Amino acid sequence: MVRKTLLLLCLTLLLFIFFKPINSNMISVFSITDSPAIVTKGHYGTSLVVEISFSDEPLLEWLTTIKEPYPLLLLDADWIERSPKHMEIIQKRKLPTGLLGPADSEKEPLDSALLKKDLAIYEKNFTSKPLWFATRNHQYSQGLQKTLFQQQVNVLSPSIIWQGNNVIPSLQKGDFLFISLHENNKIPFKKLNTLLEKNKFISIEENIFGYTIQSKKSP
Repeated sequence: MVRKTLLLLCLTLLLFIFFKPINSNMISVFSITDSPAIVTKGHYGTSLVVEISFSDEPLLEWLTTIKEPYPLLLLDADWIERSPKHMEIIQKRKLPTGLLGPADSEKEPLDSALLKKDLAIYEKNFTSKPLWFATRNHQYSQGLQKTLFQQQVNVLSPSIIWQGNNVIPSLQKGDFLFISLHENNKIPFKKLNTLLEKNKFISIEENIFGYTIQSKKSP
C-alpha cells in the first residue's frame, strides 16, 4: 500500500513538472515557429499593438491611466533612450513591450549593425531581448527574419492598421490591430480610448495560444 502511494505521488509530481501551466512562469524569449516566419494573426480574439516613437505629455498621461488588458507597446530604440519619464511609467506598471525597428525590405535590407544596436538598447533597459518585433513599414527581408529567429525574437505584422480616423475598424477573430504613434501620425488619445472601450482586446499571447502567459514585461 505504501509502495502504491509513493508511486502515485511520483507520477503526480512528474505530471506537474511536465504539464505545469505555462502561465505561471515563462522564459523571456521563445520562438513560436520552428523556422523564420511572420506572425500576422492569432486564433482566439483580437489584439491591439501600439507603435511608439514620439513623446509628448498626452502620451505620458495615457501610459499612466491605461487599464488592463494592456496593449502590446512596440518601442523605438531611440525613443527608449530619450524618454526616461515614459520608460519609468512603463517599467513601474509592467506594461508589455516589444521592439519597433526601422524600415526593411529586400531591396534595402535593414543594416545588421543597426539591428544589433537596437536589440542591445532594449536589452539594457528590459534585461532581456524583446519577445516581439516589428519594422516601421511592416516589411521583412529574408535576412532579417533569419537573424531574428536565431535571436528567438518573434516577428509581428498587422492584420489591420488604423490611422485614427472616425471609422472604427471592423475586426475579426485573430486580428492584430496596429496603431502608430509617430511624430507624423498623432492619433488623439480620446479616439484611442474609445477604441479600447468598444473592443475587448486580449494579449498577443492569448490570441495565439488560447490562454494567458507571462510575456516579456519590464522588471
